[in-house]
Amino acid sequence: MYTMVSNRRQNTKGVMFDDTPMGILEALFVAGGIAIALSAAPTLLVALASIGYVFKADDRAQRRRLQRSFDYLKRHKYVSLKTSSQGTTGHILTDEGRRRIKRLLMRRALSLPLERQKKWDGKWRLILFDISTGERSKRNAFRSMIRRIGAVMLQKSVWVYPYDCSEHIVLLRQFFNLPEDALRLVEAGSIGDDRTLRKHFKLL
Repeated sequence: MYTMVSNRRQNTKGVMFDDTPMGILEALFVAGGIAIALSAAPTLLVALASIGYVFKADDRAQRRRLQRSFDYLKRHKYVSLKTSSQGTTGHILTDEGRRRIKRLLMRRALSLPLERQKKWDGKWRLILFDISTGERSKRNAFRSMIRRIGAVMLQKSVWVYPYDCSEHIVLLRQFFNLPEDALRLVEAGSIGDDRTLRKHFKLL
């Protein structure tokens, strides 16, 4: 079971949530659970523990924080109330909430450094993108994320990287809602004189 605490302490499995709105949203998404309404005091502890929260039943400060977070999520239509056939009322993720947390998790994944292979396979990865100049903010955000993985601009709208980054490219397509022909990944055994690039990536 995951442990979720308001001060973001880490549990023994290394998984961490918190009682912020996005923390609750992530917990619901990961666990696929339903959070019982906070007014249902006798079942509150069990219900929230099922999606990753564990706290003392008499911790009023944390109960207030959770209530505020749920109120925020309801206002933004990220969760909605649902009553089961047994008459139990709980919060469930809406489609909008699912989209919101997916984008947050994708952004988090894209911010992580790529794991480099121990040995270079001799192939260059060419990242080719075609985002309209009218979408300047999207182009700038895309460039920022490409730089973050360590890719180098080879020429306009073409970046190069020596290691496998296919999963990252798939995430970028999803995050920016780009079709495959607008963001391509091409493997090349040769790109001409690459001595400068080999030196940059410490491949010499």
